[in-house]
Amino acid sequence: MDFLLEILKITIPGALVFLATYLTQRKMYENEDRKRLYELKKKTAQKLTPVKLTAYERLVLLLERISLESMIIRINRPGMTAMDLHSAMLATIREEFEHNVTQQIYVSPELWLVIKNARERLVQFINMYASQAPADISSIDFAKVLIEEYNKEPDSPIDIAVRMLKNEVKSLG
Repeated sequence: MDFLLEILKITIPGALVFLATYLTQRKMYENEDRKRLYELKKKTAQKLTPVKLTAYERLVLLLERISLESMIIRINRPGMTAMDLHSAMLATIREEFEHNVTQQIYVSPELWLVIKNARERLVQFINMYASQAPADISSIDFAKVLIEEYNKEPDSPIDIAVRMLKNEVKSLG
């Protein structure tokens, strides 16, 4: 019995020292892992933030380029009919959107949905007035009708999308 008691006197303190060392080492490794993960996230954010800002800039440019007034000024040419202008505007909207579709990975899903809805509402608006336009109307007269009717809306879908985009950029910083 004394022999067993002597062994316990030696092993219990040794086991306690081992356990304390193990727990201390584990805590240190966990802290190091957290520190490395934090540094990795910090470096990733430093690299990703400029890319995200570029994506936001490109999306603002997209929205400005598909705004009605901007498109009409860029697209309308002398001698165009209303249907020519209608087709050119729809093609421009489609091309601009397809060119910038990859930017969605850098913005929130809510913002991307607002941008898509702005595009869709603009296309619907243009199609609605194109279907009501007389066949012989010039592109200039058609453009005037579009701009007048579009400006009657208090907040255009494009303006709403730009405002939301700006708010999201502000929330980054």
